[in-house]
Amino acid sequence: MTSVTKPTDWISNMVIVKKTEKLRVCIDPKHLNQALKRSQYIMPTLEDVLYKLPKARIFPLVDARDAFLQCKLDEESSLMTTFWTPWGQKRWLKLPFGVSVAPEIYQRKQYELLAGLKGIEPIADDVLIVGCGDTDEEAERDHDVKLLALMERCRSVKLRLGLKKLQFNVKNVHFHGHLLSAKGLKPDPDKVRAILDMPNPSDAKGVQRLIGFANYLAKFMPHLSAVCEPLRRLLDKDTPWHWLPKHEAAVQEMKSLASSMPVLRYYDVMKPVTIQSDSSQRGLGCCLMQEGQPVAFASGALTPTEQNYAQIEKECLSIVFSCQRFHHYLYGRDLVTAETDHKPLIAIFSKPLLNAPKRLQSMLLTLQNYSLKVIYKPGPEMYISDTLSRATTQCTGRGTVYQRQAICSLQQEQQDVQQINQADYLNVTDDRLAQIRQHTDKDEHLQSLKSMALAGWPYLKEETPFTVREYPNLSR
Repeated sequence: MTSVTKPTDWISNMVIVKKTEKLRVCIDPKHLNQALKRSQYIMPTLEDVLYKLPKARIFPLVDARDAFLQCKLDEESSLMTTFWTPWGQKRWLKLPFGVSVAPEIYQRKQYELLAGLKGIEPIADDVLIVGCGDTDEEAERDHDVKLLALMERCRSVKLRLGLKKLQFNVKNVHFHGHLLSAKGLKPDPDKVRAILDMPNPSDAKGVQRLIGFANYLAKFMPHLSAVCEPLRRLLDKDTPWHWLPKHEAAVQEMKSLASSMPVLRYYDVMKPVTIQSDSSQRGLGCCLMQEGQPVAFASGALTPTEQNYAQIEKECLSIVFSCQRFHHYLYGRDLVTAETDHKPLIAIFSKPLLNAPKRLQSMLLTLQNYSLKVIYKPGPEMYISDTLSRATTQCTGRGTVYQRQAICSLQQEQQDVQQINQADYLNVTDDRLAQIRQHTDKDEHLQSLKSMALAGWPYLKEETPFTVREYPNLSR
């Protein structure tokens, strides 16, 4: 930084942050941040890295030293960072901490400097080096080549790395809240310990914090939603606070799940992909698998409208949910196998689109983005998706990890279809419509037909009740 003696358009307050071994000078550019134009650079996430680790065995990790301070500012930008100090006005010559655009600018610069290096994955100021191979010896040789290439690149572009946080030639590394290992993806033990040591909530806000924190690790706990069901009921509107033994049991079960979580295998773009999907009365479940091992899984709750769908519509909806939830794994692949335990759905996928019911047409149009091969698999053999469909996560605005993003998106796409009410198009008076509804409720045949439409038609005609055999089976 340097002194400023002339008037500037912007001036900020100084903020001192106490670090372990030093004091860090920052600024509080509250008003400046409101005027800055962001570059809208897409920040990479852990999901963008995991698919590159199918044969990873060694995970050295380095980080950039004083990351933002390695980016120089031009004269105009430097004057905008002017701030007060006890010794007069100062301005930054390097990119300071506190500026809203700093993370995007640095991420873009670092990506450009390290572009073209195979096996080098930068996220924020951390740089992961992936040593891959079928054996430890091959992985070590691959690691040495990549590390040397990184060092040469950093020297040529003058990117300084920190020595204190260097993790060299390790087989397990903490990386953005998770633990990467040769066996697969594991949760960070510190996050697990935080859940185990968390006290019982004393109000609704405490329940939200507990569920929100637990959902950060929901990808490792497929039964979490079912366990949290009693706790979520405490968040219902106008529900008085009452902590009962069932709530205490739910918290203890949640902590038990956190202490015994599975390992997810890394996604391999070269191996075939299978998705399992299933629907229950209240939820959807799906699992992404390769070679019989889970890569990712998710579950979601059905809205009241979706709970009234016919069973075949729910099963098709579960396939749409799985494709949209795992879009970044499935989009662009030549073939994706989709397993379902609802045999009538196979016939729907083999028929022309116009022959399907209107709501199914909307779902099938959504699935046109993916190259799907839908096959039948008996329900007892689909234990993962079947379990997840009965252990669902609510679609709320509280921002959980397994939020119903895919289903909520589908609801928006199907809004016109869902709002169609055939009664609006009947040329009858309101009194006559009320009579039709009254007699329909009393008619045993029509009630049986309604039950079959909601619960699902049997695949064999002989299994269909005799009273409704005369009606066409729209699911076949």
